[in-house]
Formats: sequence, structure tokens, C-alpha cells
Amino acid sequence: MNSQKSLWIIVIATFVLGISSATGLAQALPLAWEVSCFEADITIPVGHACMGGGVSDAKEILDPLYAKGFVLRPVGVIVPGTDRLEPIPAGKRETFPIVVVALDWCQCNNEADIRFREALASAAGTTRQRVLLACVHQHDAPIFDLRAQELLDQYGLKGWHCDPKFFEEAVNRVTAALKESLKKARRVTHLGIGQAQVERIASNRKIVMPDGRIHWGRSSASGATYGDYPEGEIDPWLKTLSLWDGDEPIVAWSCYAVHPMSYYGKGQVSADFPGIARARRQKDDPRVMQIYFTGCAGDVTAGKYNTGDPANRPILADRLYQAMVRAWNDTQRYPLESVVCRYAPLFLPPRDEGDFALDRMRAILADSKETRWRRISAALGLSWRERVAAGRPIEVPCLDFNNGQAFFGVLPAESFVGYQLMAQALRPGSFVVMAGFGDGAPGYIPTDECWKEGYRDDYCWVAPMTDELFRDVLSQVLAVGDDSAMAGQSQRESEKTDSPHKRLKIRQEVIHQELTPDYLWFHPRPVAIPGLGHDGKPKVVLTLQKHLRVSDYYSGLYYMVSEDLGETWRGPTQIPELDWIPQPDGSMLAVADVTPGYHPQTGKVLAIGCYVYYSKAGEQLHDRPKFSQTAYAVYDPVKDTWSGWQFLELPEDGKFNLARNACSQWLVEDNGRLLLPIYFAPSVDVPFAVTVLRCQFDGQKLSYIEHGDELHLNEERGLAEPSLVKCEGEYYLTLRSDSRGYVTRSKDGLHWEPIRPWMFDDGTELGSYNTQQHWLTHGDRLYLVYTRRGAMNDHIPRHRAPLFIAEVNRVALCVMRQTEQVVLPERGAMLGNFGAASINAEESWVTVGEYPWPLPAETKPHPKGADGSILLGRIRW
Repeated sequence: MNSQKSLWIIVIATFVLGISSATGLAQALPLAWEVSCFEADITIPVGHACMGGGVSDAKEILDPLYAKGFVLRPVGVIVPGTDRLEPIPAGKRETFPIVVVALDWCQCNNEADIRFREALASAAGTTRQRVLLACVHQHDAPIFDLRAQELLDQYGLKGWHCDPKFFEEAVNRVTAALKESLKKARRVTHLGIGQAQVERIASNRKIVMPDGRIHWGRSSASGATYGDYPEGEIDPWLKTLSLWDGDEPIVAWSCYAVHPMSYYGKGQVSADFPGIARARRQKDDPRVMQIYFTGCAGDVTAGKYNTGDPANRPILADRLYQAMVRAWNDTQRYPLESVVCRYAPLFLPPRDEGDFALDRMRAILADSKETRWRRISAALGLSWRERVAAGRPIEVPCLDFNNGQAFFGVLPAESFVGYQLMAQALRPGSFVVMAGFGDGAPGYIPTDECWKEGYRDDYCWVAPMTDELFRDVLSQVLAVGDDSAMAGQSQRESEKTDSPHKRLKIRQEVIHQELTPDYLWFHPRPVAIPGLGHDGKPKVVLTLQKHLRVSDYYSGLYYMVSEDLGETWRGPTQIPELDWIPQPDGSMLAVADVTPGYHPQTGKVLAIGCYVYYSKAGEQLHDRPKFSQTAYAVYDPVKDTWSGWQFLELPEDGKFNLARNACSQWLVEDNGRLLLPIYFAPSVDVPFAVTVLRCQFDGQKLSYIEHGDELHLNEERGLAEPSLVKCEGEYYLTLRSDSRGYVTRSKDGLHWEPIRPWMFDDGTELGSYNTQQHWLTHGDRLYLVYTRRGAMNDHIPRHRAPLFIAEVNRVALCVMRQTEQVVLPERGAMLGNFGAASINAEESWVTVGEYPWPLPAETKPHPKGADGSILLGRIRW
């Protein structure tokens, strides 16, 4: 046993959510890895739609369609300097398995892609963001868009696009194969890297005619017409990565950017020439699992070298096979020293002109006189638009081997080859392999240059000009650094003249990740202290608490500190002065729902929340006078010291028996006084009311001066958790209630207009209810951060994810729907108890802890992605 263990190499594994600036967040662990390979037959039955219903349905099976993949998972932590392995720490993201799989299908879109990845994640014990799934994109194979088929079903068009029942059968076959493979895992010690040029297969759709006109008509079988024109922009290299146990290869996956069709459309189901080449390689050495991915080939076909004659299929297969052999012979082995899995959300804007407008797509879908493909295309477009409206991004994953030596990522749909070349240019010293045909929902994704040169196609549901969106995401997953990407995006935004609303630049990061059955991190809220960080940056303090698995049952206060704008953090650190306070009757006095803020006149930080009494079982007690009041502590950011809890004294009035500033944003006026919103009531049995207190703070003690209008809503539990902001000389208050959010406005912060429900500017209700909303401002612009219904989030309790941000029309007091963006995506957990704060003139932060429900009883992550993270949405102005 010891001799085998001595052969394990050290693998440092880290994970970054979203952007590379979080490199200081994940702890590096020296991990030993193993790999298990799996495959399953996913051939559609005769009669099933091919290419989503765009060509003849399946009439015969020429050769089977396969799912082929592997699971890479850690088996222990290597003790440096020894040959011993220690158990993997529970609940750490860097120890979750990674799944890589290629499907011999045309596409897997929207919910189908998510469903497949979540099923594989559940089988492997990981999250869908660590599942790299792509389709090879053969056309005599299925497209699965489950929502599109649901829309077709409404018009009696069952099976026109796909068979959801077969889809589930295929998913079950693949997950069963994955589970079985885990019993036969092999250790991994080396990474193999090889490449070879492919001869006479690929050519670009774009042709420059003799008169200079650009023509986009070179399809997969255009050799007879356009064979004499140059290949155009392609990536001529087939790249192969492999995993080894010593000198024994285990799995090899190759990637080449070309549409994988020789001929199609006759109902003859086939994996086409890549399937033939892959099978020959598999036969060469049955020990090595052979997997093939199609690169970013939206605009690359075999059209120059292929006429569509069936006799060309084995010819193209042989050319691809020979390149695979040469790449294998070129392979060099390197000790596997690190594996990092990153992903970034990609928000692509929808195409909305002509037949891509919502009303037109609905009309086409409903029109029985339209062709089958036109109606299916409309359903595909509507499925995409529903997803965009719900704020659900495409997730772009990427593996980083040996700290940038090699990368393997998956880009969505029919991304043009320019995006693959862009990825390589961002990492010129690395071996970059980019598969295309991940989530297929957007259809063709042309580069900006192609749009400018006149590329148009009906199988494209994204708006033009997406280069900078891709550059930003690729910079994140390739760990290039965000400055150049964000600068490029900023330039692009500044050049826009056709949109009155600036799109915000938002990055998602992880501050801290810890998955344990004992608690969840909750209420993380930041405060920035100017000039006390490194190089003149602000010092950021994040207060947070442990949720102790009983509703509204929290630990004492903890805090984290960053002095480099969130690049690195220390903590969470418990604050002894702010722990529970034992009471004579055995109960505990604790403070919850804390929001910190900076008081510039004294240079101190006030952490303000509410105190509650807990029973031994964690139940809140309401059996005593003033059972819940506003509490605060004072932090000295220079000395890094905290006071104990103090309590704000209010007038002796029974209506203030409960008087909480809880989860509420508050303000410091120019004279140093505070405007502090609270909700109050004589007991928990009557509806809560809201008012704003004016208070004095001398650096140590907070004192009540007066309070303003008392705002009432005499239904359910009334109003709660008010948040206050000032913008352009006026004050705004957002209010929680059980059925909806409310808003009001004031000239002085004390006297308020009648409350009104939050609405979109199109007259529909915002849909935010029974949770808090918070504010951000930038210059004269006012923004609301919120959750809402209608975001494909019915599975989330109270629809508390994703977190959105949108600009507020300050005159009409409504949310401008066109400005809505996702700050933090939904990953299977609630995100309702969040913080929002300005950090400096250039950026603001939204922070939240994931709250899965039901609470996990173990350290296994949610397949949708929730893993006990404290998330940061970084908004760059």
C-alpha cells in the first residue's frame, strides 16, 4: 500500500466562482486524484425528430449515438513530504468531483442542458457548474429543448421537436453508467498534451466573391460550388488532452472545430465522420477511452472539401482519424500538479427584430398554416426568451490544468470560431482547448466582425455584437485578469448611443465557502472605511452570523476583513464581545439582522441590528417587556477593536415593545446624525408599522432624538425591514410586506408620501414579496436590488433567488424593466437575506449567503450549485 501511495503526485485544486480576482478565496489542498470513464448508448428511436424537427425524422439507425465521458475526483489529501493520504475535508468546493461528457446529439438547450448537468452532478456528488457537457452536433441526431416542446404541445404538436420521455431515459442511462464507472476508478498522475494539423476538412462559411462581395453560403456540402475558394478563417489544429496513470493512458479527449456532417437530412441516424474516426481510435487501443468534442464551429463546415456524396464520409473520417493519431504521437506527458475548475455566467441579449419579436414568434407558433420548422423555430425562440427574461445565464465552465499549462472549456451553442481563437489569444502561452455546442439555446453566435460583414441567419436568437461579453467571460475562466476585459466592456458601453440605459458591469465571486450540516453563513453585509486598505484602497469589513438550522436562530457576530477590495480576506473571526449573553432564566440574549455602516464624523463603524431572546431550542421568546429592540456595537477600524452590544433607548411607549432596525439600510446625515428606519409594534400579534428615527452618535453612544411619520399597512404582518437611501436630495424607503414590496418618498427623511406597491414601468407588479429589498445609488441614478416571482424560480421558497438589480424611475417611483440585470444567479438556494453597499466611487457590492431549503443534512452540494458560499456581486460603475 505504501509503495502505491508514494506514486501519488501532489495536486493543488482550487475553484473560483465567476472571476479570477477571487484567487485568494479558495484554500489550496494537495490532492490525489482518480478518474473513471463511462459511456452509454443515447441513440434516438426510429420516428424521433432529427435536428429538432428541421430535417427528416429518424427512419433508420446507421450507427449508434453515444455519451462518452469521465469523472475526475479527489481521493485524499497528500501529506507533504510523505506518502500518506489524509481524508478529504468535507464540504470544500475544491474537493467536489468534475465531470466531462460529450453527447452525440445535435444540441441540448435551456432546461434540457441544465437537467442533464444536474443529473450528472447528483450522480457524481458535485454541482452542475463542475459538469462540462457539450454536444458533438451531428445533424442526423436530436435537439432537446424541453420548454420548446411544451409550447408545441399546447397546439397538439407532440413530438414535433423532441420526445421528453426518451430524453429522461437517456439521462438515466448516462447517470447509471457514471455511477457504475465510479467502482472502477483509476488513479491519475500525469496530464498528456498533443496536437496536429488537420488536412483538408475545415473551411469557413464566409466566401469573398471575385467582385469583393461577402457571401455566407458555404454549407457542409458545398464543394461542388465553392470548393475553389480559400478555406478562410479556421483553427487548423486538432488538440488532444489525456490523463495517465504513470505511463498508462486512461482517457483522451480530442477537439476540432468543424461542423461534423458529411451528409444528412435523410433520416439516417449517425454519429457521422467524427464517430467513425473516434471508433477507429478506440479500436487502436481499447484501454484508452476516446472522447471527441466539436470546437467552436458555428461558421466552420467541411463545405470546401465535401460535396454531400455519402462516399465522402469515410474520406473525411480518415482525415480526422489521421490527425487524431498524429496528435497522440505528439503527446507529451507532464506531472499533474493542479486542477482548477472555474465558471462564469454569460448573459447574452436576445434578438428582437422582425420575426424575432415576441409577438411575431407567438403568432408564428400559433399559425397552423406555417411550416413545421417555422413553428418549431418560434418555440425555440420563445423558450430562449423566457430564459432571458428569468435572468438565467449560460454557465461557461473551464478546467485549468497545472496553473495555466492547459485549459479545457465549453462555450455555448454555435459559437463562431473567432471566439475559440479569442480564447487562445487571451492565453498565448497556454494550450487552450475550447469546445463549442454547450448549451445550444442561442443558436448561431457570430462575432462582431461577422455581423458587420452582413452575416444573417434565422437560426440565431442573440442580438449582435457580443465580442466583449465573450471576452469578459473568457478572461474570467482563463484567469487572465479582469482589467483589460472590463476596460473593453467599458469602452463598448461608452460607444453605445442607441440605448438610454447603461448596462451595468457585474462580476460574481465567492468570498468564503463552507458546507457543513451544523450551520450556514448568513446576513453578510459589507462596510467600506476609506483609505485604510492597501495602497489607499478602502478597508472592507463584512459582518456575518451563523444560521443554526432553526428559523431565525443565529450565533453571535463574526466579521471578515479585506484590505485589497476583496482580492483576499481574513476570517470569519468570532467577536467575543458580541457573542450571546446568558440570562438568569436560561435563555440567551442575541443580536441578529446586523447592517454595518461607516460614520465619517467619528471615524467609527456602527453595526446595527436587533436583539432577541432565544430559548434553549432556538425559539424566539416574546414573553417579556421590550422583547426585541434595536442594538448596536461600535468598531474602531484603526485599532480593529469592537465594543460590546449596546441598546438604543426609545420613548417609553407600548407601541415600541418591539422596535427593530433589522436588515435595514440607514443613513448618516452631513451633520453626523443618523436616519435609522425601524419597524415596530406592541406585540407580534398585530401588524408592524414603520418609522424613521433621527439619532445622535458621539463615537460611543447612539441616542434617539425624534421620529417621523408612522407608516401602516393593516394586513397580514404589516410592514417590516425598511431600507433607506438618499439620492439627489430626496429620500426613498423600500418596505417589506408578506404579499408585496412597497415604496415611498420624502423630502426630509421623516415625512413620507403614501406608500405604493412596487411596480414595473410597464404597469405590472414587481413580484417581490415577503423579503427585503435594498438600494444602491450612483450619481443621480437610483437602483433597487430585489428578488421576484416569474424568474423560472418556483422551486425556490418565496422566490428568493436570483438577485436582480434595476434602475428606478425616481419621478414615477417604479422599476424600469429594460434595465433589469441579474446580480447573483440562482443556484438552488434562497438569496433573500442580503446586503448592498457602496464601496468606493467605482464599485458597489451585493453580498449574500446561500440558504438551501430544505437544509442539507450532509456536506454534499446541491446539484444546481449551492455549496454554502458567501457570494459577492461586484458592480463596476
